[in-house]
Amino acid sequence: MKRVNVDEMEQYDDKKFLRHELLKGERSLTLLLCLRPGQSVPSHRHEGYEILLHVLRGEADVVLDDKQMTIRTGDFVLVDGANDFAPVNNGSGNFSMLITLVQK
Repeated sequence: MKRVNVDEMEQYDDKKFLRHELLKGERSLTLLLCLRPGQSVPSHRHEGYEILLHVLRGEADVVLDDKQMTIRTGDFVLVDGANDFAPVNNGSGNFSMLITLVQK
């Protein structure tokens, strides 16, 4: 068993987005993504994975399943990793999200 406290891991950098590896299992990986206002993650994919997104703080614009949408605090979303993923924090506050990748 491994236990982490997300509040203790949540950190931000004014120059770049931060991604912290929280937990790693045999078929899964959980990351904590932290974005300051105006920061973004370059478009990328996670082929061969299902992805669970759990927004902890703030809001970000994303394209999921070819649809532009805003995800906000409390949202919990399941997406296919074969799709492009590029969150952008266009809000006025910090954004944090748990990302769990589960190998298909």
